[in-house]
Amino acid sequence: MDFLIADIQEKEVAEPMVPSFPQLKSTATGFPEHKKRSRVSAFKQKRQASKPEEHKPKVTTTASTAPLSASSHDAQHSAPSTENFKASEQQSIDRENNDKLSSMSPQEIEAARQELFNGLDPSVLEMLLKRANLDEAANASALDHPDATPTLNPPEIRIEDTSAAPSSSTLDHKTAVDSTGSRSSKHVRFASVVDEEEEDAKTVSETNIPPPPQASSGDSDNSTPKPSPAEHPTTTTPNADTPSPPKPHWPHPPQPEDIDPHDPDFLQKLHSRYFPSLPADPSKLAWMAPVPTPNSPADQDSPYHPSQTSLPVSALRFDFRGTLLPPRVSRAVPMTKGLHHHGEAPEAAGYTVRELGRLCRSAVPGQRCVAYQTLGRVLYRLGRGQFGGAGPDDHMARGLWAEVEECAVLRSLYEEAGTEEGSGHRSARIFAIEAIWLFEKGGWKERLQKGR
Repeated sequence: MDFLIADIQEKEVAEPMVPSFPQLKSTATGFPEHKKRSRVSAFKQKRQASKPEEHKPKVTTTASTAPLSASSHDAQHSAPSTENFKASEQQSIDRENNDKLSSMSPQEIEAARQELFNGLDPSVLEMLLKRANLDEAANASALDHPDATPTLNPPEIRIEDTSAAPSSSTLDHKTAVDSTGSRSSKHVRFASVVDEEEEDAKTVSETNIPPPPQASSGDSDNSTPKPSPAEHPTTTTPNADTPSPPKPHWPHPPQPEDIDPHDPDFLQKLHSRYFPSLPADPSKLAWMAPVPTPNSPADQDSPYHPSQTSLPVSALRFDFRGTLLPPRVSRAVPMTKGLHHHGEAPEAAGYTVRELGRLCRSAVPGQRCVAYQTLGRVLYRLGRGQFGGAGPDDHMARGLWAEVEECAVLRSLYEEAGTEEGSGHRSARIFAIEAIWLFEKGGWKERLQKGR
């Protein structure tokens, strides 16, 4: 163990160096200069190794022995090949059409033509005929000589003598030479293709111009000859006897007459027009019937008409505050209060206990909320004795309670109030709890037990 024990030797520590920031080279732009990499990247080396030079196609030009890449060679030959393909395709289509027409008899051609005329819209047919007339000359020349391209002749040097009298065509763009300067001067200009076309048109027009009529000796020198009728261009008008192309016949189904909503047979006509194959059920369309006019036979048959001497308890109507609405007051309530609906008596405002019990089982939370709130207020007023006592002779209060039990109103309220927190509709649950509290606060149970 002696070799593990030795004297402690301290090393000499040099003075620590103070850190310094790197010195950046100043550039003209203020940004670091791009560093040129002399080493080839590994990716490029793999690409070069996978494609050796001997497998690459090489194309040399006649001017130099430097090889061209395959992409440039393809670009040089792609455009002419595309044009040749289009021209050959046009020729093959034209040849096929001509062979088809030559194999058909005149009767078959006329039958096919009439079939096309009868099947196309007149406006579309007219557009196609105009297009065919416009493109006929251009298409014929392109199909006959697909490779013919206009070539420009080399410029020609012409020497013109400006001392001669200028013609009418040169007066438009040249000024007349002064008569005092009789010295001849010559100019040299290059003739282009446009000049040659102008000269050709000029020669054609000169050959077509008729000779002017000879003036008689009695005419004055300043008189101008009148143009002959042949000089005016004649316009051809279409002959009135020319038959117009036949118009296609499109069959239209018979259109039924419009239905008047105020018609007494509105529902029957509605069913016969839109649902003729379905069986008719007038009870399902009764809610769409118009409201009967006041004091009409249909209005007097209403279950909530003021002329009736007695009303069943099931027909009594209440507003949203739980107040009973008599028939005369119910008819005076405006539509803006929101108490009218498609029930048994659509002309009367308010809801019955049965209608509110039906809304308690609705899938729409808003309808359940309105039903819970209204029923809670009706039950509170029932317990307070506003509709009569709980005795055996109080038929109105006993009848309302029978309607509540028959429609299972309390069961719907307890089911909605018993939903767990976080599940179901929160507002409907709160309104159901409020309705139960109003029922307990009214004290109808105690009154039933006491019998008064």
